[in-house]
Amino acid sequence: MSEAYVLGGVRTPFARYGGSLSHIRTDDLLGMTMKGACQRVGVDLDQVEDIVAGCVNPAHEGMGDIARWAALAAGFPDSVAGATLNRFCGSSLSATVNISHAIKAGDLGVGIACGVESMSRSGWALIKGDAPFSPRGPVFMLDTMWAGAGGPPNSALLARNAYIAMIETAQNVADRYGLTREEIDAFALRSQQHAKAARDSGRFAKEILPVTIAATKKAPDRLFEHDEFIRDDVTAERLAALPAQPGTTDMTAANSTPLTDGASAIVLASGEKAAELGMEPLARVVSSAVYGIDPLIMGLAPAWAIPLAIHRAALTPEQIDVWEVHEAFSAQALGVLRELPNQLDGFTVPDDKLTPNGGAVAIGHPFGATGTRYVLTLAIELRERHARYGVIGVCIGSGQGVAIVLENPNAH
Repeated sequence: MSEAYVLGGVRTPFARYGGSLSHIRTDDLLGMTMKGACQRVGVDLDQVEDIVAGCVNPAHEGMGDIARWAALAAGFPDSVAGATLNRFCGSSLSATVNISHAIKAGDLGVGIACGVESMSRSGWALIKGDAPFSPRGPVFMLDTMWAGAGGPPNSALLARNAYIAMIETAQNVADRYGLTREEIDAFALRSQQHAKAARDSGRFAKEILPVTIAATKKAPDRLFEHDEFIRDDVTAERLAALPAQPGTTDMTAANSTPLTDGASAIVLASGEKAAELGMEPLARVVSSAVYGIDPLIMGLAPAWAIPLAIHRAALTPEQIDVWEVHEAFSAQALGVLRELPNQLDGFTVPDDKLTPNGGAVAIGHPFGATGTRYVLTLAIELRERHARYGVIGVCIGSGQGVAIVLENPNAH
């Protein structure tokens, strides 16, 4: 069996809803990022065989298979295939797993795993009625950003409240583990402080592909190169002063992930292909796992997926040098950290090994792009630390989790 290696990649800076990237078509945003990843790594476009892209809402400008359309629009040869995968927040991490599996099976030499989301440009959908060809009666118009490009609700799922708002699941997790508002806000502050340090030190520059923003009547052209959500003025007092969001008692705009636009892409190859291209791999994909739980406590599933991935890698938790635990909400991430010791024989993740560059609460969470952003961030962090193993765990709307273990092949 071949080994699957991450050669490298890039991500855009993550932008606010209606912010610096909102004028760029979603397919173009992904295409420029995929092309930028190949250029950063040094792989010619015609050496790529397949692309798997994560995207939760491709219904607008992606028209179904945004991976293929983005590749063609960016100038990839017609021979480069593409497929789009939707596993909500874990989409591009699952894309990484899919490309890795194809490489390990010997069916693929070089591939791209990537993801994109433009919440700013998500469209509206007019839903057909039960009668064929044309709607009869009232027309249901759906905001695809909130519905994840879904349709009218299923009565069986409504009956078990499976469509529960994600922010309410975070409150459920907080209540389950007795988390206080102070604890939740402190975790959000930690995320902001670590992300700010990573930005200011130039650490994030090693993964970011700056985007040129064209001039307008009111402003000259400029280079967009830093995440828009990282704040310099965050304090515990300011976080405590924010009101709770509707339907919750402890969730606020600052301890939840913001509405985000962005894209990320990584290039993967077999060991044989990497040697043929004369490239030194950044990381090896060791193992992966998925796990499902009750949608009402969405967010906790990484606490089961992560141990499964570590076990499949034949490792112990003590051997993991960096833990990237997704922060859909500060309370959700804290819930995972509270549950992990129950699944890992009492092991507690050391703070100095946890999301060392901050997480999605500070950086942003463009659904489809988050997974490969984590892979890139972790692979570079392992290299920077001269560390060997790292794990990623991402929670997923509807009550799922996906995890992946990476190894730094050059660790001493």
